[in-house]
Amino acid sequence: MLKRLLLVLFLLPALVTGVVGAQDGVTVTWWTETNSMPSNIQEVLVDPFNEAHPGITLEILPQESLNETLRVAIQGGEAPDILQTPGANFISEFVDAGLVMPLDEAAAELGWEDKLLGWAFGSGQLGGQLYSIPLTYESLVLFYNKTLFDEQGWSPPTNIEEFNALADAANALGIFPTAGGNATWQGYNEIILGMYLSNVAGPDNFYRAMTGEIPWDDESIADSYELFRQHMVDGWFSGGLENFLANGGDDAPVELATGLSAMMMDGTWRFRGIDQFFVENDTVWDWAPLPTMSDRVEDYNYTLATGSTLSVNGASPNPDAAVKVLDFLLSDASRVLQLAADVGFGEWVVPIHFSADDFPEGTDERVVRFFADFAAVTGGGRIGYTTWTFWPSTVSLHSWDGLERVWYGEESVEEYLAVKQALWDEAVAEGNMLPVPAPGM
Repeated sequence: MLKRLLLVLFLLPALVTGVVGAQDGVTVTWWTETNSMPSNIQEVLVDPFNEAHPGITLEILPQESLNETLRVAIQGGEAPDILQTPGANFISEFVDAGLVMPLDEAAAELGWEDKLLGWAFGSGQLGGQLYSIPLTYESLVLFYNKTLFDEQGWSPPTNIEEFNALADAANALGIFPTAGGNATWQGYNEIILGMYLSNVAGPDNFYRAMTGEIPWDDESIADSYELFRQHMVDGWFSGGLENFLANGGDDAPVELATGLSAMMMDGTWRFRGIDQFFVENDTVWDWAPLPTMSDRVEDYNYTLATGSTLSVNGASPNPDAAVKVLDFLLSDASRVLQLAADVGFGEWVVPIHFSADDFPEGTDERVVRFFADFAAVTGGGRIGYTTWTFWPSTVSLHSWDGLERVWYGEESVEEYLAVKQALWDEAVAEGNMLPVPAPGM
């Protein structure tokens, strides 16, 4: 219904594909999330762009609940020139309705494929056309309470045997093995799911399932869901399902910083703000790659993920100018990292090529260490996958409440995966698949 309504509202008089022509005397509007907008965005991005592009004025405006606000604006014909959405799979419904401008010609003219990391460039394609570029990239890591680890003589686990042993040692001390919670964001379920699929089934089998080479009830995939279920019902996440479902956004890092939990599996967006919890408790945090969790996985990998994405509104009267804004963002590594540093490298980490020298002076060495290792490991082909970047939205959303039915015993893993397969087949039939880079590339 939404797609039909949007299509009626916008017949899109023209989808402008030329990108080199100037559009003088225009204003480009871009809405972004209030709680993740860098405080230095005016001086680092907006003012420099406006100075470099006489006749074009960029305005970046913060919005509460951007995703919902944007949907309402699109229905009313009042959406901004640049569309920011929570991820590549969220833009697909707007693409289906013909409301997003293809960016292939712009990308070719401006060299975006060389500016962006290869996997990130591909993540914005639908049906063979480029419709979005990532505003940020992220991965999943194992945060741990370094103070506690040092006191107990523990080391971050690198495989399932070490992970099990550490969990047993923590439990013996009355400490939860890992912290977690989804009370404020049910999508946390699929965040952790990607970790299990990448480290139990392994990247090869995860990739084969996503590309249809093996079914979703393959033993390797089922094992991933089963281990996740077992860890959840055994209380490895914050002591049990009841606590997990009650924990809000700050509860898990508080558990970690106070030593109530030893570890926390989460996204690198946690770099933003995690230090405050430890400073308050006079403890220290660190991170390590996620451990491998079966003999199918020989070495650790980093899951690939994009956060928010940027697209050009197909109904924008200023598409050329909007493209210039995107290109300006992609063309300066130091500018990108200044913006990212202002939000603790948890947002606005545009996936372009940069080196350690591009980071602002004084950047936390733990953060630099992650980005350096991420580049080396993923550049060598050791990649995992996140659902919110590579799954169609219908399949991704099924992981939110569907996993909870499995944890509660209301549905078996086999029954859950049968539904997953049906949703996947439907997405394939409707052409809603997202491109997935092969492991080893």
